[in-house]
Amino acid sequence: MEFQDLVRRRGMVRAFRPDAVPEELVRKLLGNAVRAPSAGNLQPWEFIIVRDEETKRRLAQAALGQTFLAEAPVVIATCRNMERNAGRYGDRGREFYSLIDASFATLMILLTARNEGLGACLVGAYRDEEVWRVLGLPEHVRSVGLVGVGWPAEPATKAERIPLAEVVHRERFGQRR
Repeated sequence: MEFQDLVRRRGMVRAFRPDAVPEELVRKLLGNAVRAPSAGNLQPWEFIIVRDEETKRRLAQAALGQTFLAEAPVVIATCRNMERNAGRYGDRGREFYSLIDASFATLMILLTARNEGLGACLVGAYRDEEVWRVLGLPEHVRSVGLVGVGWPAEPATKAERIPLAEVVHRERFGQRR
């Protein structure tokens, strides 16, 4: 698929067929995720692959009842290892760069899933402490998002986009031309 077409066709899928996602496809998603750019090439991402039904159910509850997570064949929890950036960048690396870098990796998962014919949906609305407990995260690792992945049972939803003319500025904020 051409890149421009891939970007235009990317959307969130919240209904999945029950068919398993092969491990080699999950490895491909993560193999592309770790190719994302990162500050100082410190690669602060961590990933947790969840296939266990009870764990997915608990994550869906922590995600404010977003039950499609429990129905996805795979949930990939994308996380940031905040200490990996701290040595070089201090608090900014710990709090900001680690978040941005793990977010880039998450986008790579979403794009790769679409390219491979899979559906995926990023969930960022959840109770942090509950997700941390379910996943057994250490203090220096924090969740960035939960990505439900599977074979789509419905077309991807695509939200309307704000026109470029309303969000693009020239030289300074507020200058449009």
